[in-house]
Amino acid sequence: MNNKQFWNDVFKNVKEKKPKYDLWLDEYTDILEKTKEKYIIDLGCGCGGDTLYLIERGYNVIACDCSEEALNIINKFLPEVKTIQMDISKTLSFEDESVEVIIADLSLHYFNDETTKNIIREIKRVLKSDGRLIGRVNSINDLNYGAGSGQEIEKNFYLTEEGYKRFFNEEDIRCYFKEFAIEVCAEKSVMKYGNQKESFEFVVTKR
Repeated sequence: MNNKQFWNDVFKNVKEKKPKYDLWLDEYTDILEKTKEKYIIDLGCGCGGDTLYLIERGYNVIACDCSEEALNIINKFLPEVKTIQMDISKTLSFEDESVEVIIADLSLHYFNDETTKNIIREIKRVLKSDGRLIGRVNSINDLNYGAGSGQEIEKNFYLTEEGYKRFFNEEDIRCYFKEFAIEVCAEKSVMKYGNQKESFEFVVTKR
């Protein structure tokens, strides 16, 4: 099954489809406020939880996902939001140095090493100088959501019962984003999908 079909099936079967969010982005209000008049890119937006959070606070958002089913949910509940169907593992549909802030919330941890590096190169390409990526990825301690389980394909990259997942430690964050200035790299716990989830939050700046 290809990536697009996999996620279409996932979002087609979501029981509670209305977007909802936790408040993790509250920590980064100072960054977001500086781009109040610009578009913020929600990369791998899923059902649009972060998009909803941002829209409610007066930000402009472009929501991007490979899944039509995910974008249909956003178009239904947030019809004012601009959406782009985009496979983030391919070339991003933005011009060089055109974006100030990208949010990638639990969307960068589904790929092998080579693809992950390609995605990060593309993010760097489209960010303006001093532009920021704000993100969350699975932690290697995310035991409730598959860390260390399934077939290990590469170091910290597994084929689990829920598909391919990568799990990160601090060293991984610093390695993958070595060409960026790392402002934040912190392991956090949050209630997500009805259980405790462990993730790494990061803010990195294009040098």
